Amino acid sequence: MLSSKAGGCGLNLIGANRLVMFDPDWNPANDEQAMARVWRDGQKKECFIYRLISTGTIEEKMLQRQAHKKALSSCVVDQQEEVERHFSLGDLRELFSFHSETVSDTHDRFKCRRCVNMVQVKPPPDDSDCNCDFSMWNHCYGKKHLRDIVLKSAWETNSISFVFWHYSHEEQRTTV
Repeated sequence: MLSSKAGGCGLNLIGANRLVMFDPDWNPANDEQAMARVWRDGQKKECFIYRLISTGTIEEKMLQRQAHKKALSSCVVDQQEEVERHFSLGDLRELFSFHSETVSDTHDRFKCRRCVNMVQVKPPPDDSDCNCDFSMWNHCYGKKHLRDIVLKSAWETNSISFVFWHYSHEEQRTTV
């Protein structure tokens, strides 16, 4: 087990196929670099990346800030005009408030149109990948559609309320 700072900076984890991230960084590039250490070129194993975030906490808000920064970057760098999600000044003020009444504050803020009554009814877009933000990933309110047996086991302990997941880049190329 490594912190994301230690595991994400210049270290290739040649035997690893699972990454558990507990400590999101304010800078999304740092987290992406840590994830790339598991999803590296030549990886033969199926990879699982877990971002364990407690709902309604500052860690979840940090994850939301990452989504905002990535969306802003796509507007500026990639010249994308349609960014569906914007966080307001009020959202920034809300960083230190705790929301316990939801299974995923992040999903709620996405205003997801692919989920109806806590069920994902539309798959992610065909052009989505692991580098897209979580609104383009699969959304699970239950363990039924999870592929990883370790995550399914953890769900049974009532420790998990919501999961965003996506295929790795290699796996997606072979299944499409």
